[in-house]
Amino acid sequence: MSVIPKITLSAVVICLSCAAFAEGEKKFLYTLTNNIAENQNAVAQYRRLKDGSLQFMRFYKTNGTGINNDTHGKLGPQDNDSQIIITGDKKRLYAVNTNSNNISGFSLGKEGTLTEIPGSPFPAKGIAPVSINISGNILIAANRNEDYHQKASLSDPEGASYTSFEIQPNGALVYADTLKVPGFQKPAQIHASHTVKNLFFADEFQVDADFDGDGNRSFLAGPKTSVQGQLKTIKVDDKGKMTLINETTLPETIENYLYIGSPGVPSMPLGIWSHPSQNILYAGFVTRNQLGVFSYDESGTLKFVNAVNNSGQDICWILVNKQATRLYTVNNLPRQGTRQTASTISVYDISGDNALSPMEIQVVDVPMPGESFINNRNLMQPGSTSFEVALSPDEDFLYVINQRINQTEENTIDTGNIIHSFSVKKDGLLKTASSVDLLKDGFPANSRAQGVVAVDF
Repeated sequence: MSVIPKITLSAVVICLSCAAFAEGEKKFLYTLTNNIAENQNAVAQYRRLKDGSLQFMRFYKTNGTGINNDTHGKLGPQDNDSQIIITGDKKRLYAVNTNSNNISGFSLGKEGTLTEIPGSPFPAKGIAPVSINISGNILIAANRNEDYHQKASLSDPEGASYTSFEIQPNGALVYADTLKVPGFQKPAQIHASHTVKNLFFADEFQVDADFDGDGNRSFLAGPKTSVQGQLKTIKVDDKGKMTLINETTLPETIENYLYIGSPGVPSMPLGIWSHPSQNILYAGFVTRNQLGVFSYDESGTLKFVNAVNNSGQDICWILVNKQATRLYTVNNLPRQGTRQTASTISVYDISGDNALSPMEIQVVDVPMPGESFINNRNLMQPGSTSFEVALSPDEDFLYVINQRINQTEENTIDTGNIIHSFSVKKDGLLKTASSVDLLKDGFPANSRAQGVVAVDF
């Protein structure tokens, strides 16, 4: 095994490219190193160039620690979204430190620089925050209560939780309320409605099963199989008091189970996103390889409308453009029986009547660095697979972050943490543009980079 040197990251690292910013060039992208070395997690800043490529600028330490998922592709701990977010006024950036159980906050300068908010990092008031989102002046964190590298005594015996915070004028987070998650469900994502203020959706996703018959390889969280998931709707008042509106179990939309390796797995959600102008919520039916469609009223009550097929394997993350004409899904694995060799991105037409019945119009292969390996489901898996995704503000480019999946000692190849850029054509279809190897920019190979946001000033 190659030795991974400890990398000390600092907010005062000198910019590698110090050319003055010209007007109109203040276009940035941020991601998390998710560094698993103690208190070495950091936000990485990139300049977005006109051709879609990225130019590394600097790191900003979060003073926290990322989540370690040193497995053969274990489902669960890393399957989350919106670990890093920027407020609508572009004044603040927040990021999770899952192993440290806290949230870091920064003020954003006009040159894209980050300045730590006084009091940061802020306690998440729960174990293992994996996702954050904002509506108005309220931030909610989804605390998964699952981190194999934290002491068992730190786990909350009452289970996972959602915690709310009031964002102060200076960006500081003040704790407001806690909503417990009974039944050992595991939060994966918290998402704010684009049409109803202070309405949040959450998906909960847990897969822990002895897929390959070797308890040391894949059966990690406990002595019993746990395969479950659901959607939640949460209403929040202006002081952060949370009210659970409803819990929704996904419908069994098809008879034949598409989830390879474990027949009988129920429908489970992974990846949610709301329509920008209609009360519609899209959800990835990961164990069905389908995209689910729900409508909701002003109270947040969900109603299942439709589910359409997805051409990839393990649909996991969803993003909708501002014009509400295209929906993009990240499909984590290649579909067996096809020519797919790596992760894919599907493009759906959701314009007009297709908003409630999306039509898949393109499937794009994501470049795969690194060698394939046998994962903990006893399946051949690419050594680098796609996770979170973001559009540039002008929606000319789509960025997807790939993680180095096999983080066990058997993997001696350092590559796999990548950000891929795709150009978005006028019809919303995608074309591969460029890739950046995060290892070369100072990201540690033994951590899985996560989260991606883009902003213009």
